[in-house]
Amino acid sequence: MAQDGEETFSRELDSLLTLANTLENEDSLLTVLHTISMTHNNVDSVEKYSKLELELAKKAGAPQMAASAYMALGWCYYNRYDYKEANTYYYKAINICDSIGDKKSLAICYHDLANSMAMMSHYNESDDYDQLALKLFVELNDSAYISYIYRSLGQTCIDFHRFKMAKEHLLKALEIDIKQDNKVGMADDYMHIGTAELCEFRDKQTDSLIIMAKAHTMQAYSLLKSQNNELVLMIVCQNLMDIYFKYALTKQYPERHIYIDSSKQFFEQGFALAQKNGYLDDSHDFKMMKAQYCIEEKDYDHAYRILKRADSEFQNDSAYIDFRIDLYEVFAEYYSAIGQYKKAFEYQSKAKKLRKENFNIGYALQAGQSNVQEVFDRLRQDQEIKSEQLKIMSEDQKFRQTITNISSAAALVILIVFITVSYYRMKGKRRLGGMLERHNRYIKKQRDELSATNNQIKSSISYAQRIQYSMMPDKSEITNLFGDTLVMWQPLNTVSGDFFWATKIGNKKLIAVVDCTGHGVPGALMSMLGMSTLSDIVNSLRFHNIEPVASEILDQMRSRVIESLHQTERNTMALDGMDMALCIFDEEKMTMQFAGAFRPLVIVRNGKLTLYKGDKMPVSLLSLDDKPFRNNVIEMQHGDTVYLFSDGIQDQLGYNENNKVGKFSTRRFLSILERSCKKSFDEQARIIEDALEEWRSSQVEKPFTQTDDIILIGFRI
Repeated sequence: MAQDGEETFSRELDSLLTLANTLENEDSLLTVLHTISMTHNNVDSVEKYSKLELELAKKAGAPQMAASAYMALGWCYYNRYDYKEANTYYYKAINICDSIGDKKSLAICYHDLANSMAMMSHYNESDDYDQLALKLFVELNDSAYISYIYRSLGQTCIDFHRFKMAKEHLLKALEIDIKQDNKVGMADDYMHIGTAELCEFRDKQTDSLIIMAKAHTMQAYSLLKSQNNELVLMIVCQNLMDIYFKYALTKQYPERHIYIDSSKQFFEQGFALAQKNGYLDDSHDFKMMKAQYCIEEKDYDHAYRILKRADSEFQNDSAYIDFRIDLYEVFAEYYSAIGQYKKAFEYQSKAKKLRKENFNIGYALQAGQSNVQEVFDRLRQDQEIKSEQLKIMSEDQKFRQTITNISSAAALVILIVFITVSYYRMKGKRRLGGMLERHNRYIKKQRDELSATNNQIKSSISYAQRIQYSMMPDKSEITNLFGDTLVMWQPLNTVSGDFFWATKIGNKKLIAVVDCTGHGVPGALMSMLGMSTLSDIVNSLRFHNIEPVASEILDQMRSRVIESLHQTERNTMALDGMDMALCIFDEEKMTMQFAGAFRPLVIVRNGKLTLYKGDKMPVSLLSLDDKPFRNNVIEMQHGDTVYLFSDGIQDQLGYNENNKVGKFSTRRFLSILERSCKKSFDEQARIIEDALEEWRSSQVEKPFTQTDDIILIGFRI
C-alpha cells in the first residue's frame, strides 16, 4: 500500500517537472515551480526549483511566492545542518510576510526559525520565536498549530531542565488534541511528557518519575499502534527501551531481568522500524542501548567494539553533541564494570563537561570575542535583509539604524560592536578583520587559561564529592536498618555541608542528620570532620561494650569539635560548628532516645504531628560554661513516622501569596509532613519537591534557585 502511494506521488512529481519544462507563461510557471518546491523531498532539487521560483517571484512582483521560496531554501539548509545559513533565509521570509500582513505564513516562519535556533542550542531565542508564533496562531484561532507550538515550547523547556513548565505546555497541547480527536498529536504529547519525566529522573533519580515516564510513554505507544505513523512509533519504542532499562536498574534480581527483557522487546521493534524506513544510520540510541545490554550481560568485548566504532564515526561531528554525551556516559559504565575506575571517572567528567557547555549556551551569551562575532554576523544579516529599504535612506539614517540594532546587546557588546562598525566605515574591511582577529586571539588565550584553571578546580571538587559520598551510608543501608525509608539529600553545590549517618550497636539503631556551618567546599570539610568524629565515638562505645546515650554522644562530639578547631571565645573559628539531631531506637523496648543541637525531631502518630525541639546550642563552642545536652526518651508505637531534617527546606527563598520574598518556613514544611504522612515516601518526596519548585518559581521572570543544602530523612516504626 505504501509503495502504491509512493509510485503515485512520483508520477505526479514527474508530470509537474515535465510541465515546468514546457510552460512559457511566467505566472503559470511560477505556480508550478512553487508546487514542485513544496512537494519535492530531495534537498538539492528543492533548492534548485526554489531559486528559480524566487527569481520569477521577484520579477513578477509576487512577494508571497518570494517568501515561500525563502522558507523552502531555509528548509534546505536546515536539513543540511547549516542552521546559520537557514536562518538567513528565514529572516528574509519573515521580513516579507510581516510587510504584506500574511500572519499564518509569518507564524510558520517564526516556528521554523525557533526550530533552527534550538538546533544551534540557542534555547532563549528559540523560545522567543515560538512565543511569537503562538501569539499569531491564537489570533488566527488555529487549534492544530496552537497545539503544535505548545508542544515545541514544552520541548524547549525540557532542554532548559524546566520540567514542571514543560509539562504545563505539553498538557495544554494534549487538551487541544483531545478536543480535536487528534490521536497522532495526543501520542506526541504523551511521548514528550514521558520524555520530560525521563530527563527529570536522570537529574533526581526518583523512582516515581521513571514510573510516570513509563506510564505516559506507554499511552503514546497504545495510541500509535492504531495509527499508520511508523516514524513516531519508532521514537516511542526507543524511549520505552531506555525507560524500561533504567527502571530495571532500580530493581534487584530476578525482577531486574523481567524489565530488561521488556526493554529488549521495544529495542527489537524500534530497530525493525528504523531498518524498514531507512533511519538506521541515524539511530544512535540503538547502538548505545546494545552496548548497555552487553555490559549488563558481562559481554565486555562486544560492548567495547560497539562503543569504539561509534566513537570513530562521530569524532568531530558537532551535530551530534547529545549523542556524544550519551556515548561518554556508556563508556563510563563500561570502564566501571571492568574495574577501571580512573577511566570511568575521566569519561564521566567528559560527559558532564560537554553537557554543561551545551546547556549553558542556551542561558546566556558566550563570553569574550565570540559574542562580538555572533552579534556582528547577526547585524550584517539584518543589513542584507533590509538592503532594498536602506538604498533610499541617507547616510545619517543608516548610521542611526545601526545604533538601534546594536542597542539590544549587552553593554560590553554595544561598545565593542559600535567601535567595530565605526572602524569598518572609516578604515575598511581589511583593517577591521585584523582588529577582530587580534581581539579573538587575546580573548581566546584568556578563555583557554580560565577554562584550564576551572577544569582543574572542578576535577578536584568532583573527586572530593566521590570521597564524601563513599563515607556516607546509601539508602539501602538505612533501609536495611529501619525498613521503608525516605532519603532526600540535595546538595547546593557539588559537595555538601549537610550529611546523614546511621549504624547499629547491639539491638540499638542510631541515625543522625547533621548541618555543618557553610556549604560547598567549606561545609564539606566540616562534614568530613563530623562524620569521622561521630564514627570514632560510636566505634569506641562498641569496642568497650558501652550502652549508647544520645546526649552523651553530642557532648563528646562538641568536645572533639572544639579541640579539633582549637576554638576559644576570642577565636573566629568559634563560629564554626554543627547543628544536629541524633536518635537511638531500641526495638525491644520500643523507645527512642533523642538529643538535638538546634535541630528538632518530628514524630507523626495517627495523623497528628509532634515536634520535639533540640537544645539551643550548637555542636561547637558557644561559651566556656556550655551545659550538657538533654536526653529525651520517647515511647514509640508501631506505625509512628519519624522525620529528621536540616534547615535547608525551611530556608529556601521564594514568593508568598502576596508575591513578597520570604523563606519557605518551618510552619509550611511541617504542614506538608502532617498532610502527606500516610502516603508513600516516594510520593511525599514528590509533594515536597513540587511545593519547593512552586515556591521558588511563582514569579517566572525572577525564579529563585536552591539557596541551601537540603536533607530530610524519614522512616516508619
